[in-house]
Amino acid sequence: MEVKRRPLANYIEKVQKDVTVNMRGVLVDWLVKVAEEYKLLPDTLYLTVSYIHRFLLVNVLNRQRLQLLGVSSVKKRSR
Repeated sequence: MEVKRRPLANYIEKVQKDVTVNMRGVLVDWLVKVAEEYKLLPDTLYLTVSYIHRFLLVNVLNRQRLQLLGVSSVKKRSR
């Protein structure tokens, strides 16, 4: 089931008009630092990135809202 729902490898080029692969990479790098700073569980980071990918797969997003998407996707879980 997971394989069927996995985002396409080139979804950013096909769906997004203002967001690039490099921007997504910068966002994920920043989220890694946030997760380390706040000592979030590794699963939290994995889910966050998954939420971002799934959102970008079906919604066109303007680059000014990319970081907002990243922050909105983080869900803090207790250790």
